[in-house]
Amino acid sequence: MSAEKEIVNFWCNKRGFFTINNIKTSSNRDVGILALKFRGNKVEEINHIEVSCSIIGSIGENANAEDTVTNIIQDRFENKDIHKALKEQIKGFDVLDVNRYIVIGGFPKSRKKEIIRGFKENHVEVIEFENVLREIFGDLDTQYYKNDVLRTLQLVKYLFLSGPKNLSDLLITDVFSPAARNEFLNSMLDKEEIVKEFRKTNEERLTAILRNSSLRDPEKLAEMIENNILNKRTRKPFLSSLLGQEKIKKIVIETDTKKHEIPLINFFENT
Repeated sequence: MSAEKEIVNFWCNKRGFFTINNIKTSSNRDVGILALKFRGNKVEEINHIEVSCSIIGSIGENANAEDTVTNIIQDRFENKDIHKALKEQIKGFDVLDVNRYIVIGGFPKSRKKEIIRGFKENHVEVIEFENVLREIFGDLDTQYYKNDVLRTLQLVKYLFLSGPKNLSDLLITDVFSPAARNEFLNSMLDKEEIVKEFRKTNEERLTAILRNSSLRDPEKLAEMIENNILNKRTRKPFLSSLLGQEKIKKIVIETDTKKHEIPLINFFENT
């Protein structure tokens, strides 16, 4: 059984399903995973799950999305040999009683909704593999797993990802594209726990972040300070402190001497 199917199988087991894997048909096709949930001695739910994962491509990437969806449904769900194999496994039940799912490893972002809709219109629900993997990672504890795939995930979680430097190094490898790297960082900064840690960031590190950001643009920096950081109470103390800095003070004096301008601080007397 493939690694991705092992993971989906474990995910089904964790959710209370008894699973039958790699059911062969008369044409030597593979049914995938048949997941059954029992209530007492009675079958309460039957799911037929197919898994389609690739790390070098995604469904609908190089072909018309509708054709791709149609081909997968006909090949993995509607095939007569598949139906025959399912009937043999679920005697007493109609194939129409079986819920159909496809676990997909990746979509072209621009066509994701289109592809999901295409499956749904043909009575196949889409499950994203990354969501399954996220749930499995969250559930893995420190007990010893005999399954090689689960043991590998456990080692990655507790021995690799637990090292902050290892995780940060992933950002500068080809695992993340520039767009994905930006999405990752934005996602991290949306979490309150991360924002709290940034509050502890020392001045040197914060200066380095600002120096290499778009906020080097004076207008953007001024706009951010005015609209997102300062308030009525802190605006005047900030400006007083800014004008007290030697380099800023020198510029203000030169401007004052040449143009006889009113000191900028006067504008904030009544603010």
